[in-house]
Amino acid sequence: MDVLEIVRRAAPQAEIDDATVAATRHRVMSEIRGVTQGGKRPRRARLLGWSAGVVGAGAAAAIGAVVITNLIPVDPGTPGVPPGLLPAPASASEVLERAADRTAEGDALVPQTGQYLRIDETTTLLQFAIPDAATGELMPMGNRENAEAAFTTERTTALYVPANREDEWVWDLSEPWTVGDMWGERASEAARVWQRLEQNPGDTPPVWRLPGGRDPQNPENPDATLDGREEFADMPREPQELLDWFRERSGQTGAAADAAAVWAMTSTLSTALAPAELRAAMFQALALVDGVQVEDPAADLATFTFSASGGDWVRTTTFTLDTERSLITELSDVSLPAGDSIVPAEVPDEHRVVRVTVVDEAP
Repeated sequence: MDVLEIVRRAAPQAEIDDATVAATRHRVMSEIRGVTQGGKRPRRARLLGWSAGVVGAGAAAAIGAVVITNLIPVDPGTPGVPPGLLPAPASASEVLERAADRTAEGDALVPQTGQYLRIDETTTLLQFAIPDAATGELMPMGNRENAEAAFTTERTTALYVPANREDEWVWDLSEPWTVGDMWGERASEAARVWQRLEQNPGDTPPVWRLPGGRDPQNPENPDATLDGREEFADMPREPQELLDWFRERSGQTGAAADAAAVWAMTSTLSTALAPAELRAAMFQALALVDGVQVEDPAADLATFTFSASGGDWVRTTTFTLDTERSLITELSDVSLPAGDSIVPAEVPDEHRVVRVTVVDEAP
């Protein structure tokens, strides 16, 4: 019998909906891990791999009293009558832990033979411009602090990833970049210069076909793949070790390293291309980062923020988690200087909206 069914039968006859069961699953499994690991309760010693029947009768008996006590509160105003199972308020780390649990339980976005994982991504970038020292023409350079002109550019692309990653990938880059909001008296001039330069994309075709997800025109690193799977085996599955791995690769220290790690992990999680057990470990690693905040932990789409100060700049990463699918659907990054800028603070340097589906064909 499933442990959650045991809890259902042990509770008085109260209404217990699916949302409540989902909310309490995490707490049940936490008690199970505490028993099966000899009473020790590490934050995340290893990835969760549970299914019905994994927990033996001894473990179930050991956790029974604790689980029932924790999950069936008694209303002090009416002794002996529980108000029902109510989801406890969740912190950012608890929401991320639950996402890790769901990810480890199984991967719904797995294309079958002949199918593709389609990743639609709308990217908005903030472009800066400063005068060329020789000509005075506004060129796409600079940053938020010294820019004399700024504007946003946006484009939507579609990446088709085959079920067999070694087959041909298709990247639809046919939609052109468009210019959006502008700031600065010479912003229109700066945008025209940018568009002129952007019209020469080099050898990249509008529909790019990549054998095995590799760029055949990349002789310097021919094994590099779009999903970065050549590095998956090197990434630790233990959450703390994985977090340290991303910190070290950032080449930075302290809060700056945490900021780089958060951006790298959330970007990877948004595509769902890493193996399920690695994505679960990334959610767990994010839960270990001090300072990650969530606006509404009970929301179906939970929005998280993380800010880190470095010198005179503050970097903030924001990401939205679809808690039902355990997918990051939106993320943005912004670095704000201590001084003034022509660009409003609420405009991110980069913003991405991602949608992942399984489809039967590619262009």
